[in-house]
Amino acid sequence: MGLIAETARGTLPSGTPVYIPVTTPQVTPMQTFLRDEAFRGSPVMVYDQVQGVRHDEYDAKFYLFADTFGNFVKAVLGGTDTVTTTGSSSSHNIKLLNSASTGSQPQSYSILDFDGANYFTITGAQADSINLTFGAEAAADATVKFFGNPYTSYTTPPSPFTTLSVSTEHMIPAWDTTISVGGTTFNYIQTGELKLERKTAPIFTMGSQAPLTNFAGPIEVTGKFTAVVNSSTDVWSTGTNAEALTRSPQAVVITLTDPNDSTSSVQHSISFTMTAAQFHNVKRVRSKEYTEIEVEFTANADATDATTGYSPIQATIVNASSTPY
Repeated sequence: MGLIAETARGTLPSGTPVYIPVTTPQVTPMQTFLRDEAFRGSPVMVYDQVQGVRHDEYDAKFYLFADTFGNFVKAVLGGTDTVTTTGSSSSHNIKLLNSASTGSQPQSYSILDFDGANYFTITGAQADSINLTFGAEAAADATVKFFGNPYTSYTTPPSPFTTLSVSTEHMIPAWDTTISVGGTTFNYIQTGELKLERKTAPIFTMGSQAPLTNFAGPIEVTGKFTAVVNSSTDVWSTGTNAEALTRSPQAVVITLTDPNDSTSSVQHSISFTMTAAQFHNVKRVRSKEYTEIEVEFTANADATDATTGYSPIQATIVNASSTPY
C-alpha cells in the first residue's frame, strides 16, 4: 500500500510515497445507479439505469510495524505528532485534532495500489477506522478503511509510483503486550480488540459525480478483552464495586512492544492511553477447561488525552525515526 499525505485535499501529490506491507488489500468503487421505474404500460419494474454519485473505498489488513503504523494513527486522530528524541530513539505522541477552523478534519491522503494487472490512485482519501486485534498466540494485526474519490486506473505505473521501498522493521507479536487498568498491570488477558472509528462519509453536492469531500465524523473508541478467571476477586463482575457493573471509569493503557527492534536500548512500541474507559457487557465463558471472562469497554472523552478540548484516546509510538508523521 502506497500512502502520500496531500498538500491540497483531493490532489495527487508528487512526493515519494510511504510503502506499507498489507494483506488482503481491496479497492472498491462505490458507484450508485438510479433506476427508472416509471410506468410504460408493460409489466416491467426497471426500464433504465443511469449512473449516480460515486465514492471509492480502500480496505486492507496489516501487521503492526512500529515505523509505519503512525501513519494510520495520524490519519484517524489527525493531531500534531509531537516528537521527543533521546539518543537514537524517538517517541511520537499523537492526539485528536480539535480545530474549528478546519472542521477538525484529519490529514487527507492519496492511496497507491497495484494488483498485478492495473495501477490505481485514490485521492482525497479520509480514514474511517482502524481496528486492532491482539492475542497471545498470534501476531498483532489491524484493518484500516479509507473513503476516497473515484479512482484513476492505469496499465503502466504513473507518477508518483516509485520503486518499492519498505523498511526492515519486524512485525510485533501480540504476546509482548502489556495492559494496565487503573494503574495495575493485568497479566491474565488472552486477547484484545481496539476500534478507533470516525464514521467517515462522502458529502455530495451539485456539479460533480465525485464527493465534495470525504468527511470524518466524531471519533468513538471501543474495545474488548478476553481474560482468564484466575482468582475469586474478578474486578469486572464481582464485588460491590465491579467495574463493569458500576460507573467506574478506569485508565486503560495498551502497549504493544517489538522485542526484535530497538534503538538506544529502547524497544520500539505502539501504545494507546485511554484515561477514562468504562467497562460494560461482561460475561463469563465456560466452554473450555477453565473459566474465561469477556468484557467490553468504551473510552469516554477526557481532557488528559487531548491537546485542546476532549479526546477519548492518545497514542505514543517509539521508533528510530525523528521525522513527524
